[in-house]
Amino acid sequence: MPMVPDRILPAYRASLRPMLVLVAVAAIGLGFTLNNDAGNSLVAGYSSWHLLLELLACIVAILTFVTGWHTFNLHRQRGLLLAACAFLGVGLLDLAHLLSSVSMPDYITANSVEKGILFWLSARYLAALALLLLACNLGPAPADSSPPPHGRLRYGLLAGVLLLVAGIHLLFLLIPDALPRTFIEGSGLTPFKRNAEYGVILLHGLSLLYLLPHLRRPSHPDPVLLIGILLLSALSELTFTFYSTTANVYNLYGHLLKVMTYLLLYRAIFLETVDAPYRALDMAHCQTRALLNAIPDVLLEVDLEGRYLAIHSQRSELLAAPEQQLIGRSVQEVLPADSAAQCMAALQEAQQRGYSTGRQAVIPLADGQPRLFELSVARMTALPPRFIVLSRDITERTQQQDTLRKLQMAVEQSPNTIVITDLKGNIEYVNPAFSRNTGYSREEAIGQNPRLLKSGKTPDGVHAELWQTLQRGQVWRGEFTNRRKNGTEYHESALISPILDGQGRPTHYLAVKEDITQRKLDQQRIERLAHFDALTGLPNRTLFRSRFEQAHGLARRNKQSLALLFLDLDHFKNINDSLGHRIGDLLLKAVAERLEPTLRREDSMSRQGGDEFMLLLPCSDARSATHVAERLRRLLARPFQIENHQLVISASIGIALFPEDGHNFDRLAQHADAAMYRAKQAGRNRYCFFTAEMQVHTSRMLTLENALRRALERNELHLHYQPQLSADGLRVTGVEALLRWNHPQLGAISPAEFIPLAESSGQITAIGRWVMQQACQQMRNWLDMGLLEGATMAVNLSLMQLRDTRLVEQIAQLLLQTGLPAACLELELTESVAMHDPQAATAVVRDLHYLGVRLAIDDFGTGYSSLSCLKQFEVHKLKIDQTFVRHITEDDNDQNIVAAIISMAATLGMQVIAEGVETREQLTSLRQLGCHEAQGYLFSHPRPPTELEGWLRQRQQHPQPA
Repeated sequence: MPMVPDRILPAYRASLRPMLVLVAVAAIGLGFTLNNDAGNSLVAGYSSWHLLLELLACIVAILTFVTGWHTFNLHRQRGLLLAACAFLGVGLLDLAHLLSSVSMPDYITANSVEKGILFWLSARYLAALALLLLACNLGPAPADSSPPPHGRLRYGLLAGVLLLVAGIHLLFLLIPDALPRTFIEGSGLTPFKRNAEYGVILLHGLSLLYLLPHLRRPSHPDPVLLIGILLLSALSELTFTFYSTTANVYNLYGHLLKVMTYLLLYRAIFLETVDAPYRALDMAHCQTRALLNAIPDVLLEVDLEGRYLAIHSQRSELLAAPEQQLIGRSVQEVLPADSAAQCMAALQEAQQRGYSTGRQAVIPLADGQPRLFELSVARMTALPPRFIVLSRDITERTQQQDTLRKLQMAVEQSPNTIVITDLKGNIEYVNPAFSRNTGYSREEAIGQNPRLLKSGKTPDGVHAELWQTLQRGQVWRGEFTNRRKNGTEYHESALISPILDGQGRPTHYLAVKEDITQRKLDQQRIERLAHFDALTGLPNRTLFRSRFEQAHGLARRNKQSLALLFLDLDHFKNINDSLGHRIGDLLLKAVAERLEPTLRREDSMSRQGGDEFMLLLPCSDARSATHVAERLRRLLARPFQIENHQLVISASIGIALFPEDGHNFDRLAQHADAAMYRAKQAGRNRYCFFTAEMQVHTSRMLTLENALRRALERNELHLHYQPQLSADGLRVTGVEALLRWNHPQLGAISPAEFIPLAESSGQITAIGRWVMQQACQQMRNWLDMGLLEGATMAVNLSLMQLRDTRLVEQIAQLLLQTGLPAACLELELTESVAMHDPQAATAVVRDLHYLGVRLAIDDFGTGYSSLSCLKQFEVHKLKIDQTFVRHITEDDNDQNIVAAIISMAATLGMQVIAEGVETREQLTSLRQLGCHEAQGYLFSHPRPPTELEGWLRQRQQHPQPA
C-alpha cells in the first residue's frame, strides 16, 4: 500500500529518512559491484572475512534471542518472543553454514559448497518467516495491567525451534543426495538456488505490505526499523543470485548486508524490550516534574512536625526564605507564631481527616512583604506521615474582593441612577437611586426594557446613534427626556458603555444617569441672559457673532455672498431726553417687534446697545440688501403708538458685503458702521454701501518700497542656501541661493512680497547683482574648504536681469574676480521669464553657454514652454515645480505630469530636479519615475552659510541614503 508522506505518523518521519538513506547506500554499493561484473572479482583472504562476518552474525542472532527471551515478562509481546526464538535457530543454522564451509574442517560429514548453501537457505527462510510473523503481530504496546503469558508458551516455542534445527541437520547430513543441486563447480549457481533466494525476497515483500499501514499509527516494535531490516535483507539475498564462485565480492557483500540486518533487528528488539521502559520512565519523570513546575502555587512536602522535606515551585519569590534555607527546618522556626500555628492546625486536621482546606496564614516573604496564603493539605499514604501542602497566594484576590465590596456599596449608595442590561437591552440590575428617581421598584424594573421610561420627547435619532455607538464597542454620552411612573417628565444625562469580558467581547451594557431637569431649567435661563437682549428679546452681540460665523463659513464654502447691515435710529437721544428712558425703552422694544417678523427665517437681527441694531442677511448681494434696507425704512416710517405718545422716527443704515468689503466679522462690522455714519452725514433716513479703499495695502507697499531702497546699504539683505541632492540622497549636487530680508522694524518680510515689489520698482537689477556676487564668492569659499566638490551654485535670474545687456559681461567679470569655475554656476529662469522674449533670451543664453555657465528652467510645468526654444536654450536642467510634487503620492494626475516631464527631459538629454520634496514617500515616487535630483525640507531647510557649512561637513563624514 503506497504511503502519502503527510499521512505518516510524525514520530516516524524523522527516522524513516535516514533508514531510507542507509538502504539507498546499500543499493548503490550493490549497483557498483554489478558494474562491469566487478562482483565476481576474487577477494584476498575471503575465508577469514567470511569467518569473521558469520561469527558476528551468529553472536548478534544469539544476543537477539537472549534479549527477547529474558525481557518477555516486561514487553509481553508474543511477536517479539517468536522472533527471538526463531533467531536462536537462525544463529544455529548460520553456525552450521560456517562449519560447512570448504575452508573449515568437516562438519560431521564432508564439507562442500552445496552443504553450506543448504544451511544458508534454511537460515534465510527461518529468518524471513520470523519477520513475516512479527509484521503480522505488530500493534500497540500492551497495557501494563495485562497478565503475563503462560510460561509453557515460551518453552514450547524454544523447543519447537530447536527441533526444527535438529530436523534440518538430519536431513542435510544424512540424505543430502535427495535434495536439489544448488551449486555446480565451474558453472555456478543452479536455477533452484536462485529461485530459492527469490522466494526469500518474496517473503520480505509480503512482510513490507503488512508493515506499511503501521506507519500511520503508533506500533511496537518500531515499523521503520523493521522496514529497513526487510529492505537490507532483500538486497543481501539479491547479491547471492549473482555469484559464480564462492570467494568473490558478491558473496562477501551479501554477508556484510546480512550482518547489518541482524544488528538492526537486535536494535529493534533491544529498544523495545530494554531501552523503551527506561525511556518511558524518564519521560514520566519529566512529565511529573513539568506538571509540578507548572503549578503557579507553592507545592511543599512536610512531615507531621511541620518540617520542610521538599519544595516544588518555580516561583521562589513566594517562599518565606530561599529553598536551601527551608529544607530540614520546621514552620515554627521559619514563620511567625500565628502563621506557624495555622500551618500546624492544618497538618493536624489533615492527619485526622486526610485533608484540610480553607485555612489562611500571613507569611512574610524573603523581600520582607507579608502576603496572605490559603493552605490546602493532603495526607500521603506513607510512613512516617508525610503531607502535600498547596500554598496559594490570595493577597490580590482578597484585595479584589474588598474592592468589590466597596464598589458594591458605592453603587448601591450612589445618588446617580445605575442600570445594567443584557445585550438586548433588558434590565438585569438597578440601584436604589433608580427607584427614587423613576418611581419604579427594582422588582418592577428587572426584566423590562428601558423603553418603559420613554416619553416620546427624545428624538429618534438619539436612540439610533446610541445603538450604533454601542455596537461599535464605544462609549455613548447623551441626554434623554423621560417620564416617571407618575407621568411627570424629567431630563437625564446618560453615559452608556459596553461591559467587556476577558477576550474583549461585550456581555452587558452599563448606564450611569443623572437627573438634570433643574440644571436644564437653570441653563435655559442663563443662556437666555447670556445670548439675548433683556429688553427686546433679540440676540445680543455674542449670539449674533456666533450666527455670523456659521453663515460666514457656509458662504465661504459655497462661494456665496452675505450682507451685514448696521441700523441706528435718528435723533433717538431727543426722545430719551424729552420723554424719559422708559418711553425710549418701550420704543426700542416696539422697533424690534415690528422689524424682526419681516425678516427671512435664515436672517438674524441683534440689538448691539442703545439704539443700534445689526442685521445679518445670508445669501444676499447688494441688490437684496437694498430691498431689505428700503423695507426697513418704510416700516420705521409708520408712526409708533407708545402709551399716549405717537412717535415718528427714521434710521440711518450702513451696508457691508462679504467678500468685497471684508472677510471676517470685525472688518465687516467696522465697514458697515462707517457706511452708517456716511448715511448720517448725507442727511439721515437713508442707507449707504461701504466702498473698500486700498489705503492700507497701498500704504504697506509704499513703506516696503522705500525701505527696500536702503536695504542693501543697511545690510538688511542676506542669503540662505538650500542643498540639492541626488535622488538616492547620497550626494550633494548643488545648493540654491535664496534671498531673505529682515527689516529692523517690520521684521522678516516674505520674498513673495518684496521680490515682486523689487521687480516693479526696478530695484531687482541691483539686488540681483549683489546676490550673484555673494553666491559666487560663497561657492568659491566652500570649494576652498573642500566642500561641494563637483556641485553647482544655483542663482535665480529675473526678467529685468535677463534684459540687461551687460549681464553676460558682469557674470564673466564676477567669475574672474572670485575664481569660481563657470561650470559651478547654474542660473535658474522661470518658464514665464524664458518665454517672455525667446529670441532675445536665446542670444543671452548662447553667450552664457560660451562662458560655460549652466542653465536651468525653474517652476517647470506652471507656464508655457516651447520645445523648440528649450532645445535652442540648451537647457541643462528642468526644475519640477513643488505644486506637482506635493500630491504626487496621492494624485495620479500630478504623477502623470511629473512622469511626462522626466520622459521629455530624458529625450532632450536634460537633468531633472524636483523641488519641495518633504516626505520619503514623495522621494521614492520621484526616484521610481527616474528623477535625478531633489530639493526640499526632507533634506534641509534653507540655512545661513555657517549653518549649512556644518551640515555639509556632517554629510561628508556620515553620508546616508534617503
